[in-house]
Amino acid sequence: MTRPSCKEFILESAEAVVLGDGAGKLTLDAVAKRAKVSKGGVLYHFPTKEALVEAMVNRLVSGTAARRDEALAALSDSPARELKAELSSLLQMRDKELRVGAALLAVVANEPKLLQPVVEIVRKRFGDHAGTGTNGLRRAMLLLAADGLHFLELLQISPLNESQRAAIVDEMNHLAEEWTP
Repeated sequence: MTRPSCKEFILESAEAVVLGDGAGKLTLDAVAKRAKVSKGGVLYHFPTKEALVEAMVNRLVSGTAARRDEALAALSDSPARELKAELSSLLQMRDKELRVGAALLAVVANEPKLLQPVVEIVRKRFGDHAGTGTNGLRRAMLLLAADGLHFLELLQISPLNESQRAAIVDEMNHLAEEWTP
């Protein structure tokens, strides 16, 4: 296994800061201390806190894209394959990613422009899958439902137990098949 680059190590350290100490403690100094590098080392890769947060958001977006690609490769050919991969990428987020995502929400609350990569992905997802007509609206509802479940889990307020969640995800996948021409 290869060692992460210095930049990746700094991002991992930033995640450790928000997970261990909270989003309010995310500073370049705290990241440097956690990474055991100089503040100048952090500034070399991330000249501002905003640049660091933007890279953290992009890292989460990349993880979601990788999960989508993994799901796509694992799914058998069907007209709903792409939509089911999108649903899977949202609903199979790892615990650490959920916790980092929740912490980043607090960080970006005052800087919505840092969410631009997420905005672009959501727009593309809806543009690719929603379409027009009844089935397009139904696919849009599936994506909205997946986003809703994702955010409930991100905020750790989902009322569903594991069995209920699994049944809902199964039904969403069934409906994706049914509603995709």
